[in-house]
Amino acid sequence: MRDPYAWLDARRLAPRIDVESFCSELVGARERPGLVIDLSSEGARLERPYAGGPTPREIVLELEVPEVDEVVWVRGEVCFDQVRQAPPGQGGPLGLLRTTGLRLVTAAARDLRTIRDCVFELYRARHRDPLDAPLLDASCYARG
Repeated sequence: MRDPYAWLDARRLAPRIDVESFCSELVGARERPGLVIDLSSEGARLERPYAGGPTPREIVLELEVPEVDEVVWVRGEVCFDQVRQAPPGQGGPLGLLRTTGLRLVTAAARDLRTIRDCVFELYRARHRDPLDAPLLDASCYARG
């Protein structure tokens, strides 16, 4: 019998998906634009032009949930922060990109469910075995 959880990444309990979702990082009273480049129900990786400054301990994000057309607010704890050379035409005034890994720690319960459901559904859709597709689509006929 096939393992029903084989589609999950072995390193994590929850899947992580590649996305390109716009966000705003709140720093004091200012907003800075950024891009969430991967997302899980428990974390996110944020990329934006490097504008200087120390590594923050926490970041508040206004995030567009991919393919849901909804905006959520989350507070994340910084797990890592890296600065690297940006590809030509990208990056801030210094030509650098800042990538920050976040562990999502606070958000409305509804927003966390929205993120979790989005991640699981997108992961399942992207990693679906084409041979199983007709059986999965016809599963409604198996109910009695």
